[in-house]
Amino acid sequence: MNTLGIYGGSFDPVHNGHLAFARCLRDTFALPEVRLIPTGLPPHRAELRVSPQQRLDWVRLAIAGEPGLVADDREVQRDGYSYTFDTLTGLQAEQPDTLLVWLIGADSLANLPRWHRWRELLELGHLVVAARPGFEFDRLSGEIGREYAKRLVTATPESLARGKISRLPSPLTTISSTELRERLARGDDVSALTPIADELAASGLYRTTP
Repeated sequence: MNTLGIYGGSFDPVHNGHLAFARCLRDTFALPEVRLIPTGLPPHRAELRVSPQQRLDWVRLAIAGEPGLVADDREVQRDGYSYTFDTLTGLQAEQPDTLLVWLIGADSLANLPRWHRWRELLELGHLVVAARPGFEFDRLSGEIGREYAKRLVTATPESLARGKISRLPSPLTTISSTELRERLARGDDVSALTPIADELAASGLYRTTP
């Protein structure tokens, strides 16, 4: 079975936690490739301060030399909102014989019923959920709680199947883009949080203090 990993997000900016999740997705499911897809115009949050192209360039720089990790510009190039449904159906049309293995965060899973055509999304591939330390899956409720419970399978290459959900055996990381932006705004050293610390500092795009 052909497989392709998909990891979308704002990457505002990209940090070591993103890379740890992408590597874990690749290695856990023995995926030959994981596409990191920066969001263009996100439908569920305010327009981002940093341009889509800049965030894409930073992702490319951060994953340079990483086996199997590839930056994908399809959402950056898209006009209008970036819906995951459109991204996944587009990828599936390009590779009709490939199972899409797509990764989201646990917070996004909890809010999935707000997403465009969310029920159909669950049938477009194998959904993998990455949770930060302390997230309680047992607290998922309503429709998404029921869907999660009935679709859940173990996170192994052999369990991959369309319409199923797995939990990523995530690296224990508490790094967030919010924390990284706050530190950059203060002019702090962020070299322990991201492989592109020098580039982020030099850009001045997050700096708010002289």
